[in-house]
Amino acid sequence: MTSPTQHPNSWFSDPSWLQALQVEQALDSAALARQRIKGIPAAITPPWALETGEMTIDDAQAIRRALESAALPLVVCDLPPGVPCTWEKPWIVQQKHTRWLQAIDGQFPSLPKHRSKQVRKALAQRLRLEPCADVALLLQLHQQVRERKSISSDTAALKRLLTWILTSPNQSSYVVYDDQNQALASATFLHNKGRTIYAFGGQERSKVSALATVLLIQQGIRDAEKVGNDVFDFGGSADEGVDRFYAEFGAQAQTRFRAILVKGWARPWLRVFRPDLF
Repeated sequence: MTSPTQHPNSWFSDPSWLQALQVEQALDSAALARQRIKGIPAAITPPWALETGEMTIDDAQAIRRALESAALPLVVCDLPPGVPCTWEKPWIVQQKHTRWLQAIDGQFPSLPKHRSKQVRKALAQRLRLEPCADVALLLQLHQQVRERKSISSDTAALKRLLTWILTSPNQSSYVVYDDQNQALASATFLHNKGRTIYAFGGQERSKVSALATVLLIQQGIRDAEKVGNDVFDFGGSADEGVDRFYAEFGAQAQTRFRAILVKGWARPWLRVFRPDLF
């Protein structure tokens, strides 16, 4: 496996992300996907992207004005961490967070003692981590997690996206196996300029799956340091247990905002079928 490198800007604003998903870009000035949400035409943060790409405060304001001028019944725009959102009504602003582990002078802190102990335990149980370019295996492990959580997903679209991602030098992907050569867990790390994002995690239900995940995160942090990034982004999770797990690596919460715009005629319908947008 060749050493990974940084994406020149952001994975999430790369035009090839939308091309791989076979969806149109909704706005020239922002990496938003043209989709339908419960039948309503919309511009949204691209599927599987955490945000609309790196931007300044001025960029965000320009995007806001462009979105307000566009004839779009629904907009869902996830701003990157560090970009404030004071967008006033009719915008609905939701506050979320991700978690960052930050390097000091180019070096990330050592794993906490209990996590280091888990690494030793994983190795003692002969778990091994290997680079992976097998789209089918990564897809299988990732979809197992989504199915356990009853999260719907377009498997064909995700396969196209992962196929494109794995051709890039700006990522590193791994699978952890047990001593019976059974795949236990997987992850893909996306190396943006300055920030490595833990993405597309997958996991077989197993007594040692947590140990496998710790091995993956340790490798992701090493890769972030190797490519010269100062931030390892855990990607955030709405699951309190997962968020707590990330926090136990010493990762600090970083606020990020979701801005939503819904035309009046679409509100009653979406309040019933997508209450999470309000």
